[in-house]
Amino acid sequence: MSSQKLSSIKIPPFNKEHYNLWKKKMLFFIKASNPMYLDILSPFIPMIEIGETTNGTEIVPVKHVPKDPSKYTDSEKEKVALDGHLQLIICESMDFNMYGTVAHCTSTKKMWDLIEVLCEGTTEVRKNKKQILVSQYEAFMAQPKEGITEVFERFNKLINELKLYDKHYETEDLNMKFLLTLPDHLEPESLPLKKEI
Repeated sequence: MSSQKLSSIKIPPFNKEHYNLWKKKMLFFIKASNPMYLDILSPFIPMIEIGETTNGTEIVPVKHVPKDPSKYTDSEKEKVALDGHLQLIICESMDFNMYGTVAHCTSTKKMWDLIEVLCEGTTEVRKNKKQILVSQYEAFMAQPKEGITEVFERFNKLINELKLYDKHYETEDLNMKFLLTLPDHLEPESLPLKKEI
């Protein structure tokens, strides 16, 4: 995508109530802006290794500490600049309250993870939500007096929510599940047949 076309696309505005949708849109926007940004969603802080030393009789093991910015390589400078730009993109999508919550983060990864925890909860909470959605899928049935359009819209919404939690089903399984949920008055064989002319 050319930079001109991309500049006409607005950064997806943050919406806590529809966080999973915002997250998917933001990932698409980030990828289209610069594929290198996706790597930054893994933490990147240039580090330097300090070898094993002795302090009197005590041995101080090897450790890694953040590198002085004045000693960054050109590649590290580029990655740090990309990280700063991506933080700016995410902040641009935020409303005032959420921006105040994440503004103190020192890297895109920390910012992204904090937003995720605030909106989805911990890994355990997300796992529980996913299991609840799977249970709803397994128990899904058409409601009394519900038309086929309403059943389909409700079913489709549930499938989309499952996808947002990385739970996917084969198309054949989805089709079969949907057909099995239809009550007698909505099943194809119960529909009146057209007479041949």
